[in-house]
Amino acid sequence: MTPDALSDPRLRETASGWVRGRTMGASTAWLGLPYAQTAAGPLRFRGPQPHPGWTGVRDATRFGPDMLQPLDPSVTLTPSVEGSLLLNIWAPSGVSDLRGLPVLFWLHGGAFRAGSGQLYDGSQLAANGQMIVVTVNSRLGPLGYANFGGLYSDDRFAHNAGFQDQVAALRWVHANIASFGGDPQRITIAGQSAGSVAVALLLTGERTRHLMSGAIMQSGALNQVGTWENSVETAHAYANALGIRRENLNSLWTLPPQAFVAALHTLERVRARRFNSRPYLDGEWLPGTIEELLSAPSADVPLLIGANREEYSIFVRLPDRIFPRTDRTLLANLLEQWATPEDVLRLLSAYPDTPAGLTQFGTDLFFHVPNDHFVSRRSAPTWRYRFDWGTRLFGLGAAHGAELLFLWPSPMGSASATFRGGNAAGRAALATRMQRAWTTFVQSGHPGAGWELATAANPALMIFDLESRATNDETRATRRTLWKGLHPLMP
Repeated sequence: MTPDALSDPRLRETASGWVRGRTMGASTAWLGLPYAQTAAGPLRFRGPQPHPGWTGVRDATRFGPDMLQPLDPSVTLTPSVEGSLLLNIWAPSGVSDLRGLPVLFWLHGGAFRAGSGQLYDGSQLAANGQMIVVTVNSRLGPLGYANFGGLYSDDRFAHNAGFQDQVAALRWVHANIASFGGDPQRITIAGQSAGSVAVALLLTGERTRHLMSGAIMQSGALNQVGTWENSVETAHAYANALGIRRENLNSLWTLPPQAFVAALHTLERVRARRFNSRPYLDGEWLPGTIEELLSAPSADVPLLIGANREEYSIFVRLPDRIFPRTDRTLLANLLEQWATPEDVLRLLSAYPDTPAGLTQFGTDLFFHVPNDHFVSRRSAPTWRYRFDWGTRLFGLGAAHGAELLFLWPSPMGSASATFRGGNAAGRAALATRMQRAWTTFVQSGHPGAGWELATAANPALMIFDLESRATNDETRATRRTLWKGLHPLMP
C-alpha cells in the first residue's frame, strides 16, 4: 500500500512501514512508534533488535504502554508492560510543506527505574519552536541495567540494555526523521535528571558522540554511573531477590515481568543507601573505569547545562526512593568514600547543620559540582543556567524537577501543586522566556541574547526567576573553591 502523504499530512513512511498520526493543537503527533522489537521473551536481555516492520498503515494516534516499572502516578500515565521500545514524534502542523526542521530528542528522568516519554507533551514546543520533538521510552530497572552478564560471565545478557535502547532510538530518528520534516544533521539531545545523565553519557561515549548536533543537560551529569564491580554486586543482589542461582539461570527468561518489579522493591528496602538501577562502566558502550569516564572527551557540540537552586529539598522534606540520603551523617559517610578526612571536615564546615544547610549541601554534592566538572572538560561552546523560581509548598523552593512545568505542559493541568501561589502572569512570562531559550538553542545552537559563554574560569550563567538575569554566580564562588579537584560519585 502506498498512501498519498500529500493528501493527508498525518501519513508518513518510515523504514518499517507507513504510520498515521493525529492532530494535537497546532501540531501533528505520531505516538507509540516502535524503534525496535519488543524486548520480551527470548529478547528480554538482548540489546535492541531491528523491528521487522508491518504491512498497511499503522495507527499512531495513541500512546503505547509505559516501560515496565513500579506503579507511580507521578511518573507514569499508562499501563506498564515489558519491553515496549517506543517513541513519540510531534511536528508543527503543515510540516508536509516544510523540510529540514531541527529536532529535540528528549530523554525522561526517573532514576533509571521509572518514568515515561508520554509524560512530556511535545505539541506546544514543536509548534512554537518550529521544530520536531521526540520523546522516548527505554528499558528501566533490572531489565535495563542489571549486569547479569558480568555476574555469570554469560554473553546472552546485553550490557546496559536501557542505554543501548536510547542509542537505538537516536539512530532510528537519524534514519527516519526526514519523513516527518526533520533534519537528521540537526538533532539536539536533551534530558532531565536520569535523562540528563544519559545525555552526558551519549556525549562521552565513543560510539555515540557523532549522533547529535547539540545537547541540553538538566540536573544530572556523570556522577550517577556505577563501576563494573558495583554492577556485579547489584546483579548478585537481584539474583538473590529473584531466587536465581547458576543452576536455574534459564529461569530469568520465564519469570513473570512483575517479578523484576518486586525485586527492585526488595533491593530498595534492603539496600536503601544504594542506587539499584543505573548505567555501569562496561568497557563496551561506556568507558571501562571511572578515570576513563571522567577524562573522556565530550562531543564537540554546543551545550546548555544547568540545575535548580534547591534541587535536594525534595529529598530532604519528602519521602523518596531515588535519593534516600536525607541526613547530614549519611552524606558525610558518602563523602568519605572518595575524599580525604581533611576534605570531609572542610566541606562539612561550609554548610550549616540545618535543613536549609542540608539542602544546599545535597544540591552541590549531587548536581552543581558534577556540572562544574563536566563544564571544565569541555572546549565547545557551553552555556549554563540556574532555575531559581520556587514554590512555597512544603518549603521546597526551586526543587528537583520544578523547571519541567515551565518547559512542558503539565499532565496534571494548571492546578499542579508546584504552580500554587501568586503572580500567575509572572510565572507565565518565566515559562515563555525559558521555552524561547530552549527552542532558540535547538534552532541555532545558541540560547539567545544576554547569555555569556561559561568556562572553567568563567562561571557565567543565566538565572531563571520571575526576574531573570545574567550573573557570574558569586554566591557559589567560595563553595566552588572548596570542591575544587573533587568529583563526587554516587554509591
